[in-house]
Amino acid sequence: MLRIAVLAVSLAAVSATAQDSPPGVSDLVARNSHTFDFSPTTLRGTGADFLRRQTADSQFVLLGEDHMDHATPLFAGALFRMLHDTHGYRHLVVEQDPVAIEDALQPDVRGQAERIAAHARRYPSLYEFDTDEDLTFLAQVGGLVPGSDAIWGVEQATGAVRYLEELVALAPDAVARDRAAALLAAAMAADPGPSYSVNWLAASTTTDELAQLDAVYHAPAGSRAARLLERLAKSAEIFGFYRRAEAGEYVGLYNNTVREEVLKRNFLERYRAAATPERMPKAMFKFGANHLYHGKNPTQAFPIGNLVHEMAIANDATGFGLYVIALGDGYRSYADHPAWLQPLLPAEPPRTPTIIDLRALRPYQRLFREGVAPDQVWEQRALLHGFDVIVILPGSRAGERVLGGRT
Repeated sequence: MLRIAVLAVSLAAVSATAQDSPPGVSDLVARNSHTFDFSPTTLRGTGADFLRRQTADSQFVLLGEDHMDHATPLFAGALFRMLHDTHGYRHLVVEQDPVAIEDALQPDVRGQAERIAAHARRYPSLYEFDTDEDLTFLAQVGGLVPGSDAIWGVEQATGAVRYLEELVALAPDAVARDRAAALLAAAMAADPGPSYSVNWLAASTTTDELAQLDAVYHAPAGSRAARLLERLAKSAEIFGFYRRAEAGEYVGLYNNTVREEVLKRNFLERYRAAATPERMPKAMFKFGANHLYHGKNPTQAFPIGNLVHEMAIANDATGFGLYVIALGDGYRSYADHPAWLQPLLPAEPPRTPTIIDLRALRPYQRLFREGVAPDQVWEQRALLHGFDVIVILPGSRAGERVLGGRT
């Protein structure tokens, strides 16, 4: 009886100590951080070993980024190479126009960043994210993995000029050809380049003009022309939400929720074509981080990232999400990130690439939200549960625009 009483007192003392002296959040982050090094094709170090282990059972790996960065596509290239070589990944899913990716995988340009960049110069709005690093990443994956399904572009249509050129060529008669040519001329005038723009797709007249083209085109259901027309019409709808909201119309966040539906449908089409009873496709995603949350994202959509996390669970596998932060002197610092995020980061900005394991921090989430503004707690909680790790890439800068000929 005495021994039981002593044990009970001891356990109570331990419990009281744990309650009186909770761990510091900086210590928790430090204890669950892993450093690594990388080149465009190689991951090294304890952090790299950590990623290999943690992705061993994953069907999908989701890299959420801030766009147009220098270091992130280089890290993405190294991560994809590791997933390919170690875990058999052979698909990349990107936030790019489907036709852009089809063109980037054509034999005369595949694996060659300079030729993909020349194509991007010809069609300034076709590749939404067209830094040299991003185009080189597409070339890298296209050169590594054979087949037309190596890369899946699942974005809405952005390259109206490219689409309309093909519709002119496919036109069944002079009436359809003339109507398509007129829209092509209007799109080229509205979006002449060299920078990315979607002025024509967002214009108030475009939806009606595309409906008129569709009426005279008589494209058979499921044909290439029908698909091009459908993609242009849906994209005009989505970009139109921005214009309508700016004009004061109550359209909620449909530009986000409807767009996520397009991303999901385009992905599922590619996934079903690649899946067999014997093989579940393994794919790495590279998107803006808002699209890759597990759960509802900050713009109140259940994004494509949530879909694929749940698909992995249904397939007795897992998804693994990386929230990437790029830092650089005179470029981006902790101060450029929201206050609610900073408790989840190392006390001092790291000088070496670093991974923070968010799953290990989740039990302590009430400690991390202390000092966070009440109206921002939900954003911290969404990230803490929406991604599995934070990856910090120091020494970065803005992506380069030399190959693509942009400013």
